[in-house]
Order: sequence, then C-alpha cells, then structure tokens
Amino acid sequence: LVSNVLIFSCTNIVGVCTHYPAEVSQRQAFQETRECIQARLHSQRENQQQERLLLSVLPRHVAMEMKADINAKQEDMMFHKIYIQKHDNV
Repeated sequence: LVSNVLIFSCTNIVGVCTHYPAEVSQRQAFQETRECIQARLHSQRENQQQERLLLSVLPRHVAMEMKADINAKQEDMMFHKIYIQKHDNV
C-alpha cells in the first residue's frame, strides 16, 4: 500500500512538473500570436484610413499613379516624381 501511494504521488509530482511549463509556454505562444494578429489588424486599419485620406485629397487616378511610383523603389532615384497637374476647369 505504501509503495502504491509513493508511486502515485511521484507520478503526480512529475505530471505537475511537466504540465505547468508546457501550459505556460502554450499560453505565451497564444499571447504572442494574438498580439501579432492585433498589430496586423491595426496596421491594416491605419492603411485603410490613409487610403481614404489620400483619395479625399487627390483624384483616384493621380493617387494610384503616385502610389505606384512610390512602390517602384528605384534605387538610383533620389526623389519621386512631382505630381502637379494644371486644371483649367476648377
């Protein structure tokens, strides 16, 4: 009877010692994943706000041309194109 109690108690102690660190690491991985997803959603929301702001200031075709020029990332260009257009009918 004493040996059975000793085996059961040792098994439970080993189980607790292995379960607790695994639980902590799983919880930490979940928290990091959650923070990453929240940061991605936040950056997407900010990008959409910037897009709406840009489209509220510039016409869509000019804004898309400007974004394409900026995204081109030409190394030899020091400055991007200047986007000035003359409109007679204002």
